[in-house]
Amino acid sequence: MKQFFTLCFCLIVQNIVFSQDQIAVKDTLSYDGANFKSVNEYYIYGDSKVIGNTILSNHKTKAYNDLSSSNDNIKMKYIDIDDDKTTFSSSAAKLTLPENLKKVTYAGLYWSATYSLEEGKRRKVKDSYEYKGDFRLQTAIDSILFKTPNGEYEPIEGEIIYDGASNPTHAINSPYVCYAEVTDIVKNAQEQNGFYTVANIKASQGYISGGSAGGWMLYVIYQSPTDNPKYISTYNGFGLVNNLPVDINFKNFKSIDQGAVKTSLTVSALEGDKTLLQDECAIITRTGKFQSLSNGVRFQQNFFNSSITNNSLVNTDRIPASKNTLGFDIAELQIPNYYNEIIDNNTSETTLRLKTKSDRFYLFFAAFQTEISQDFFNEIIEDKQPVSNVSQVEPEVIRTTEKEVQKTKPKYVWKPPGKLGFNSRSYRRTISKPSTIISDVESGYYVITNVFSSEQRARKWESYLIKRGYTPITFKNPKNNWDYVAIMQTEDSKKAFTKQQEMRQEYRFRDTWILKVNLD
Repeated sequence: MKQFFTLCFCLIVQNIVFSQDQIAVKDTLSYDGANFKSVNEYYIYGDSKVIGNTILSNHKTKAYNDLSSSNDNIKMKYIDIDDDKTTFSSSAAKLTLPENLKKVTYAGLYWSATYSLEEGKRRKVKDSYEYKGDFRLQTAIDSILFKTPNGEYEPIEGEIIYDGASNPTHAINSPYVCYAEVTDIVKNAQEQNGFYTVANIKASQGYISGGSAGGWMLYVIYQSPTDNPKYISTYNGFGLVNNLPVDINFKNFKSIDQGAVKTSLTVSALEGDKTLLQDECAIITRTGKFQSLSNGVRFQQNFFNSSITNNSLVNTDRIPASKNTLGFDIAELQIPNYYNEIIDNNTSETTLRLKTKSDRFYLFFAAFQTEISQDFFNEIIEDKQPVSNVSQVEPEVIRTTEKEVQKTKPKYVWKPPGKLGFNSRSYRRTISKPSTIISDVESGYYVITNVFSSEQRARKWESYLIKRGYTPITFKNPKNNWDYVAIMQTEDSKKAFTKQQEMRQEYRFRDTWILKVNLD
């Protein structure tokens, strides 16, 4: 029976490979994956973070750092670092949010892997390999476990974005991707900074044709004071990138009207081998040509290279911290926008292009963010009703492709007692947080209305405050050399907290926060 199964599987593989060669010119996302769609769009004062890790390697706990090998020739094993007998796979990565964090606005968790066989075996037959094994037994690819720093595992039921087991094009390796929004879990975590662990992601162990790969990614959007508002959008799908390129179009924004435009990109893909070249990630320039992206750890002709990187550095805050993640990629990078050659002032649309001339790979996530003009941001705020509870004075507008946002002007209401009172977690955090030590600055609680890296912008903000009847207090923080502009300094924490909540009634002061200085 086993011989019969092996023979049938080999014949299926041969037919599938032949069919792919014949229909390559008809390749479309709808046939070879799932079309990319917008998950959400944010107009926000804040930023984003991405972490993640692989779940397959040649050892269950040790880092894999051989940069000369690909996943095709590795006998894969589940990584399992948690010393928990109830889990069969687990890996971790560290999230570090900034000190001036206001709140976590969104957190999306993705997991993706190749999963055709439970454990594949191979044997040499002349100049090629013969593969065999039992087809996947555990069909619940959308059920995993998720753990916050110092927390306990929580079961997560995700949405299946794509499952290649139902597509004859992908029968050999059956890649899949799942998604779950975990905003409330991250937002309510006892500790938001630290190592997050994901367990029980299913994938093929051993050998499969083309190699096995798998991992997870957590993408977090948060509120914090920034010089300019930002547009942040996330997309997901499952795109087979082979001889035909895959394009993703980003729009619904308007970049700042003057000065250098800061723009960044985050993408995640499966099966990007380090040793196979000629795969590219490109973005359209203002002249209409596509510019291949690169940095110190990713190259124009080998962008997807089995690594997890943040800008020009390999992310080592992971367990295990493998330099070669064997076919699983997460790339966060600043777009090198010299002289605004890619994203110009007042730009409202751009296109990302993925292509390869070598091995195929699968893109399943893309996020784009850029600074936007204050006028455009104000228009969005006036035209759109925030999806979140308006009584909380949130400084972002969320627009999704699946839910129409009401076109009514938001009303902002402050509710001082109860959850927002002196018994609140927010107030307790204000008084328990260690002081920032700044020499030549009077001690106390400072009600900060804005922070600027540019002195010129700080002076303009001071003038605005004076016109509104406030007396600005400005000092420079030597840690980042930025100007902090406050409207109150007091050693009475309750007075500072009350003033902060009062200021937040007005949208213009929605980001007002408290800095504790020289009080410890």
